[in-house]
Amino acid sequence: MNRAGTNRAGHTRITQHALRKTLEAVTAQAFRVGARNVAAELEDDAGKLGVSLSVKLSLAPLPGPRKTTATVFQQAQTARTQLVSRGLELTGLEIGRVDIRLAGAKEQPRTKEHSTERLKERRVL
Repeated sequence: MNRAGTNRAGHTRITQHALRKTLEAVTAQAFRVGARNVAAELEDDAGKLGVSLSVKLSLAPLPGPRKTTATVFQQAQTARTQLVSRGLELTGLEIGRVDIRLAGAKEQPRTKEHSTERLKERRVL
């Protein structure tokens, strides 16, 4: 006789929606953007999970300091590596091809300090 909670028959299934949302969240974290700035499509890649991503990046104000010295291509390669390893860890699925499309950019919200600097610049001009 089995103890309660062990060796139960059944199936566990992860829906495509849950997979997509999980991979979007991992990608958003890798690019340091909000999850709503990432869209994923899933497909078969010779028995592995193929992922096509679209990411809207946040850009630092041009005259200000940058958070990173990495190019967007280096960021994409790092994100791809993180997605493959973290995706396997979270879902148990082997991820094959990962296509990343950098779909656009929007300026990061300015801090109060940045806003007052900009105001001072306008007054001087």
